[in-house]
Amino acid sequence: MAASLLIMVCEITSRKKKLENTRPELQKAKADLEKLRDELIMLSLEDASAYDLVMGAVKARRDDPGEPTEKEYQSALRHASEVPQETALACMKVLELSLKVASIGTKSAASDVAVAALLADASLRGAAMNVRINLFDLSDRAFAEAAKGKLDTQARQASGLTKKVLTQLSRGDF
Repeated sequence: MAASLLIMVCEITSRKKKLENTRPELQKAKADLEKLRDELIMLSLEDASAYDLVMGAVKARRDDPGEPTEKEYQSALRHASEVPQETALACMKVLELSLKVASIGTKSAASDVAVAALLADASLRGAAMNVRINLFDLSDRAFAEAAKGKLDTQARQASGLTKKVLTQLSRGDF
């Protein structure tokens, strides 16, 4: 949704005669956002599949406890944490592009850019929650701690970027 809103702002701005000097930057941002939108759609489908794998592994482990089903469960958990990690990274890229679009977009679409930034930030945080829940039972603690550290860094960066976008838009620097 965030990427789609920013794509719309790029399209609206590209049609503005007085902002035609920004057209090349807008076209590049739009192309990047289209790729990210498609990637995020794919990741949402992959996340649903990862969830199904975890649920299947939980059932297998309950029905037939032992090392093979425990390995299957651990593998499913790891995969189910990796997919939302990729989602969080893609959301961060959308957030970064929202700052770019905020700086070159038309003022009439400022609220759309603000909403896109807030949605990207919320989506990143939601993906981080999915990662954390899957890391809880993961036996590979080094992987889990590294993933948590990455998420903490991304959350701080996302907060900073979101604040930057909202501040820029509230000052009318759009």
